[in-house]
Amino acid sequence: MQNDKPIEENPYVCKEVLEQVGKPDNYHMCKALNVYDDRYRVNIYVREDVEDLTGHKLYIKDSYFCKLQDNRVTILTGPPALS
Repeated sequence: MQNDKPIEENPYVCKEVLEQVGKPDNYHMCKALNVYDDRYRVNIYVREDVEDLTGHKLYIKDSYFCKLQDNRVTILTGPPALS
């Protein structure tokens, strides 16, 4: 069975997660994808300078699984918050 429903991004969820855990050094962007039923996979990307053709690389520094309910974001799984 295939799910034909498009995956939606949600900047509000990113904002809330970043407020809870803090932004990592070299923060580049955050993507919150609604995987199902207001459960989100939130990936936080960082940028690292490298000496190659592009001059940098982007990678996922941290990833969280979250729930959005009544405009509240609850982190269900992921790495610990930055200190």
